[in-house]
Amino acid sequence: MSRSPDKLFTKNHKSQDFYIVAEQPSEKKPKNRKKPKRRCGRICQVFCWCSASVACFYTLIPFLFWYFPEMCTFMIFSNRFRWPPLGNLNKPSDYGLNHTRNLYLNPRRNIQIGVWHVLPRVLADSNTFLSDLEYDQSLNEQKLPVVLYMHGNTGTRAGWHRLQIYQVFSSMNYHTITFDYRGYAESTGVPSEDGVVEDGQYLFNWIKQRVKKDTPIILWGHSLGTGVATKLAKNLCDEGSPPAALILEAPFTNIVNATYHHPFLIPFKFFKTLKVKLTNFVQRSGVEFASDESISSVTSPILILHAEDDLLIPIELGKKLYDIGVETRPKESGPIKFVAFKAVHGYGHKHIHKAPELAEIVSSFMQTCMESGF
Repeated sequence: MSRSPDKLFTKNHKSQDFYIVAEQPSEKKPKNRKKPKRRCGRICQVFCWCSASVACFYTLIPFLFWYFPEMCTFMIFSNRFRWPPLGNLNKPSDYGLNHTRNLYLNPRRNIQIGVWHVLPRVLADSNTFLSDLEYDQSLNEQKLPVVLYMHGNTGTRAGWHRLQIYQVFSSMNYHTITFDYRGYAESTGVPSEDGVVEDGQYLFNWIKQRVKKDTPIILWGHSLGTGVATKLAKNLCDEGSPPAALILEAPFTNIVNATYHHPFLIPFKFFKTLKVKLTNFVQRSGVEFASDESISSVTSPILILHAEDDLLIPIELGKKLYDIGVETRPKESGPIKFVAFKAVHGYGHKHIHKAPELAEIVSSFMQTCMESGF
């Protein structure tokens, strides 16, 4: 009997027979264990690719800002990012604002801005359609406060969180005048710091011509709009025509500091050379919105609102602006107040309008201002 190399035999010496006691497995190819290594390799490749992309992104930004200063302006205003992307701003009712008119005004001959006028709840009548003349007359009928609202960057006056704050104003029986800066939505032109402030000043004067003499006109700015509102308030105070109050929602000290805290540009904060260059780029763009300088000239009462969980503009910037205002404003200025909203509420950067006590905070502040002679 021939012996197979694949089998192990033992010999019985008595019977001279061979018995198979075990089988030795034939040689097989080892299982392919390279797959996990390949997976790990792919993960490493993806990680390296992402890291390289991020590195290129942050390396290219300084060069792009240097050779194309307008890119810095574009990133600050982000006016091309329109949300909602579709919709007819001519019909505020499409956005749930039934007692609102749409109109277009011209701060300059070649500039047209889109404007909404939202009626206070006390004047709203669902069964009545008001003409533009009647809307104008409603501003003069009673001394109801008027809020001139200046929104942040990106989007339009129809942004969801903006619609909610208009409803808050209406429930407080305040008129609301809100608009899209030049270059936003259907407003013509190109945005610039002086340009958007000019739009706001034009509307302030437009309101003032239509209301009774002692009607409170409140400037309310959110995010980037706080820079617009603060500079506008400074200009109005310098001209001897201060607003009744300046209310800042999620403000910053200046654009440079706000930029360092933006999630996409935080790496610049940790490299001194890049930080200096970023400052130079912003200065070259001509867009600074230095509220920390403007606030020292604002004699009107100031209310600052900020959420502790604001990730875009940290509450520390709002507190710092408040401290600067306390230290630098003239002694005869109106009161200044800071209100912080706890992080547990989740208001973040855009949703302070959800605070059930917001209307009471604003009303109480305005009442205090009136009692103190402002």
